[in-house]
Amino acid sequence: MANIVILWVILCPLVAFLIGSIPFSFLIAKLFTGKDLRKVGTQNVGGLNTMITAGFWRGFLAGLLDFSKGFFSVLAVILLEFDPSFSLQSVLPRFSIPDMDAVILILVVAFVVLGHNYSIFLKFKGGRGLGTSAGILVLVNPLAMVIFLVVFGLLVVLTKHFRPPILFAFILILPICLFLPLFPPWIVIHGLASNLILTLVITSIAVVLFPKYIGPTINMFRGKEYKIGNEELTLQEDDSVNL
Repeated sequence: MANIVILWVILCPLVAFLIGSIPFSFLIAKLFTGKDLRKVGTQNVGGLNTMITAGFWRGFLAGLLDFSKGFFSVLAVILLEFDPSFSLQSVLPRFSIPDMDAVILILVVAFVVLGHNYSIFLKFKGGRGLGTSAGILVLVNPLAMVIFLVVFGLLVVLTKHFRPPILFAFILILPICLFLPLFPPWIVIHGLASNLILTLVITSIAVVLFPKYIGPTINMFRGKEYKIGNEELTLQEDDSVNL
């Protein structure tokens, strides 16, 4: 039994990484325009750049498919039972230690976003993980997703920046998730309704996104990051710090 559990712990993240690596935005843009998203527009392999390059509906489709990578990867973990010793008769305490199902969930979340951001099919180039992360949050806890959107929206309004608020929003909702009182029924039924598990899921997302957003965040404080309404600065896929 222990060997099977170890196999799941290794196999599930690898499969999640491969699923996350599927570059839907790149493929759609290439199919309909013949252009390489890494070389046009914002140079980001994501739904927004697909909209800019290939049109709104094709970009919307790309974003939806990126969303589905996170959504269905997590759905598979929720539906499958990796730890047969778990009993649905026992309700998880708010800060219960994650069991094997929760550990696999956290790993799958991290690796599907990691695959999207560093696609094995694009020489480890990729997007910024927002769409895939949204698909994860909607399923793990829709209320957390709503709170994230509210915090993100407020930060965008206050700062006029787009990329840095994404990282700040994930960090700011962490303490909120520690005390969030509501979980969706599918999470409760499958024994994953724990504030600690939710917080670790969001932490894993934030850790994976960090390298993609730390450069723009530092540039924001230096006045060199793209700002809404400022035509002098452009939204380019450059994770480096502008000195």
